[in-house]
Amino acid sequence: MKSKPMQSSLLALLVAAGLAGCAGTAPPPSFALPAHQSETAPAELSAWWTSFDDATLKSLIEEALSHNAEVMTAMQSVEQSRSTLTQARVALLPDVNLGLNANRRNPSNETGQPGQTGTSTVYNGGLSVSYELDLWGRVWKAKDAALANVLASQYAREATRSAVAAQTAQSYFTLLALDANVALLSQSMTTRDEAFKLQQKRFDLGAASDYELKLAEVERSSVAAALPQAVAAREQAEAALAVLLGRSPKEVIEGRVERGKGLEILAKAPEIPAGLPADLLTRRPDVRRAEAQLAVAEASLGETRRRYFPSLSLTGFFGGESLKLSNLLDAPARTWNVGAALLQPLVGLARIDAQVEAAKASRNQAELAYAQAARAAYGDARSALAGHRAAREALIATQTRVDSQNKVKQLTELRYKAGASSYLDLLNAERDRLGAERDRVSALQNRLAALVTVYQSLGGGWSTATLVKAE
Repeated sequence: MKSKPMQSSLLALLVAAGLAGCAGTAPPPSFALPAHQSETAPAELSAWWTSFDDATLKSLIEEALSHNAEVMTAMQSVEQSRSTLTQARVALLPDVNLGLNANRRNPSNETGQPGQTGTSTVYNGGLSVSYELDLWGRVWKAKDAALANVLASQYAREATRSAVAAQTAQSYFTLLALDANVALLSQSMTTRDEAFKLQQKRFDLGAASDYELKLAEVERSSVAAALPQAVAAREQAEAALAVLLGRSPKEVIEGRVERGKGLEILAKAPEIPAGLPADLLTRRPDVRRAEAQLAVAEASLGETRRRYFPSLSLTGFFGGESLKLSNLLDAPARTWNVGAALLQPLVGLARIDAQVEAAKASRNQAELAYAQAARAAYGDARSALAGHRAAREALIATQTRVDSQNKVKQLTELRYKAGASSYLDLLNAERDRLGAERDRVSALQNRLAALVTVYQSLGGGWSTATLVKAE
């Protein structure tokens, strides 16, 4: 009479365990988000580089996304995680094997069966099946962890693609800025050469002093020293960009990185609205990766906890056994067996306790990592928007300075020709003009770099369309 309550209790336990095995992972923690969030940020940022309308920039970024070493490594990590998922799925299926065995034996006179003397060969072959009933959902939890890990690896790949796209654009803008600097210094070098030759003639005619001649020579030498350094910096930047693009060693040494539109035109790219998108956390691939890694840790913890419960394994065999290989498939040789085994860990419970505690710690670390990724996302966005605003204002101020400095140089030339200003005043005006022009090049580069940083901080450079569902 007491067996029915016990059966009912066991059935209830099995149902509860089955429901626990099917339960989903806990949602990620929520945060207090800024109240000023809006939808004013660009809705589509997956290919933000197209907003610059430069075919060369687009081609370089596509080349980097196809051949960059870090991107290729991240893609292989995805393939590795998919293989792990396949293994986890196979673990849900019965293990079926087809085998053929041959044993040569010589039983002793003490243990041999009556009538069996001397050596003999026994052939055994057929299908063997083994299957562990996943009563508690342990194997399913392992599969869930592997599935979440595939998603995490894909988000990691997209985060890498986003970073490489931004780094390629930044390197390209740096290269264009160095081109502009070399052009300015080359132009200034030509002007300095002409000025020195003119002062040399005036000195020979007695119309210029030795002091003025030396000033012209000093200014010429100053530009002559800066020009090769700028050329070398351009060569170094070009080589670094070629490596980033994933080009061959031969192309890195011999090849030249293509140029498209100049900084002036690129800097006219559309402005970015200053607001933060309300879905910033879902836009960022690094945050999505941290969320997926939290799901991995949750599922792993669930799988580890289920190791406390007993495991029920079923085994079976159907085949034949014969003293002759030719008779193995005959009806009299047929044999089969079915078995079941229930295994409850006892002494190993302490080991499972330690495994559970380790899984809890991993889960807590993943939650902290997710929280930090969310904080970093808003920190990056705030810094990027502030940097973009400052770069835009600095470019306007620098342009005003360049215009004013060009006017100062023109007036100084007129005053010098009229004898109202010294040659030193003229050199100072030209030096200041060159400095202003070079600062403007830096301001243009900073403006473009700030745009790229904003695009990346808002989660640009990737799309959910690139994710492959592995359900």
